[in-house]
Amino acid sequence: MVGGKSNCVYVNGSNRPYYHRRCKGKISSTNIESLPDELVFDILLHLPSEDIHRGARLVCKKWYNTVRTRNFRCARLRNSSVGLLIHSSGDERPIFLTLEKGRVEMSKLSYKIPGRVWTSCNGLILDYEVIRDGIYLFTLNPTTKRCFDLPPFISRSDSSYDNSGIAYAAASMEYKVAQTFSSRLRYPFVRGCAILTVGVDKFWRRVDTENLSLIGREILRGVPLTTEGYFHWTRREGTRVLTLNVETEIITETLVPNGYGERTKYYLSTGRSLTLLIACSEFLWEVLKMKSETGEWTELTKVDLKARKCEFEQFFRECCGPVVQPSSLVIKPVGWLDEEVLVLNAFPTLVCVLYKVRTREIDFVELDFDDDDLNFQVHRIRM
Repeated sequence: MVGGKSNCVYVNGSNRPYYHRRCKGKISSTNIESLPDELVFDILLHLPSEDIHRGARLVCKKWYNTVRTRNFRCARLRNSSVGLLIHSSGDERPIFLTLEKGRVEMSKLSYKIPGRVWTSCNGLILDYEVIRDGIYLFTLNPTTKRCFDLPPFISRSDSSYDNSGIAYAAASMEYKVAQTFSSRLRYPFVRGCAILTVGVDKFWRRVDTENLSLIGREILRGVPLTTEGYFHWTRREGTRVLTLNVETEIITETLVPNGYGERTKYYLSTGRSLTLLIACSEFLWEVLKMKSETGEWTELTKVDLKARKCEFEQFFRECCGPVVQPSSLVIKPVGWLDEEVLVLNAFPTLVCVLYKVRTREIDFVELDFDDDDLNFQVHRIRM
């Protein structure tokens, strides 16, 4: 500004600035509820579960109704990655380990699980509460914090019951919980199994186990492994697998292939199927897969880490220092990430080894826990 006059020269060659003018007529605007249904569905489908629950579903009635439809929930499950929920007895916040677009991701969940995670299915966790007169089961959705109490067990006077499992029956679209028990009215004690449909049954139903051998019935204890539509009871030193079809509620007995009976075995669920890893040596495992419908076993691959032993030892020296000697470590398989990555825990450390089956690459992750008493469960993050 010189002598009170402006020296500015405007781009359009005029000394007069351009001002936006409001157009006459109807103003076009986009309301969030006017978005096409397909676009809304796709947007919500790719949001994290906690963002949907805490924010997106509250945006408008249309979005709220969309996330509550069965089609949306099924699509979420189909697109969600199967990972491992890792829980430490000394920490209420578990870690979720998953495979996203070929990369392993680890996150500590925001919610707390005060009890011991027994099993989970499609993101629902089966937990328990100890009360004066017994143990009471309930399902927990960690994202929404919603709990659903299950009916008391068959009879507390004549039965002692072990751990339970939860699985999904796709055809009937129902969740079912299986519970094993031993009868106190007969000696020797007879082991059995009961089942109920979540949200439907008020009482437990006994599963017919008359077709099982005496050895097979003894496997009915502990936490079952869950795959798509099935429960599996196993015993590491045993040679049999018990499989309960969630739809038909029929239980069958399957033998482990010949030649593997005396070896150390690790039964792991991939979320979709049951696998068996047989230890051939300290760093070598054979991997078999069972077809749940028929009990047929097929050989998948061999996990051979013998040539990487020096790499293992060097990493643990750098990570753990002189506190843990590499020679004292026990490397044991603990789970799968989408059937592509085998997770092994180096006990008694908090280090997990990640082995990519196709590329044979390995990586190491250190878990953010203070206690090495770890529990590994197949898990999905659900809405």
